[in-house]
This record gives sequence, structure tokens and C-alpha cells, in this order.
Amino acid sequence: MDIQIPYEFEQFVKLFYPGSNDGVASHKEWIQGNLALRNPGWGDVIRRFLDELLSGRYTDADIEDVWRRQSPSYDFSEGGHRFFLTEVRDFLRDH
Repeated sequence: MDIQIPYEFEQFVKLFYPGSNDGVASHKEWIQGNLALRNPGWGDVIRRFLDELLSGRYTDADIEDVWRRQSPSYDFSEGGHRFFLTEVRDFLRDH
């Protein structure tokens, strides 16, 4: 797969780990809380990257591979990576 993964996304993925969603009511709240920890400007970089990754050119397996290549300690079931990253992108578009 030929996609450049930005540093900001690499660091963002690491914010999601088992227990980091304790006391959080929804994925959106979890995403919002972790995005609040990012450096200013990360949101635009991550959104542009996710626009490309979720453009339809990449399969669910490709998207899962991008997530797992960041060595995350949190993972999703099959198809869950696309769903979750779509929520992240949509949140970034709205905020």
C-alpha cells in the first residue's frame, strides 16, 4: 500500500489504549478527549490523512494495516477501524 502516514496520526493512535475510554459515554467523547491532548494543527493534518485513507481507494484490510503499523495497544474488530476512523474524521470536520 502506498500511503504516507503522517507523524501526527502515528502519535494520535497511541492516545487510544485499554482503559483510556473508562468513564467515557461514547466514541465521540473518547475522540474529543484525545484530540484535546494533541498539539495545535494536528487536527488538520489528521483530517487530510483520513480523507485520503477513507476515500474508497483503500480496503478495510488496508485501513486496519495502517492502524496496526502504529503499534497501538488498542484494536478494533474487523471493519471497526474504518468505522472508528470515519468518526474521527467527521468529528474533525465539525470542529
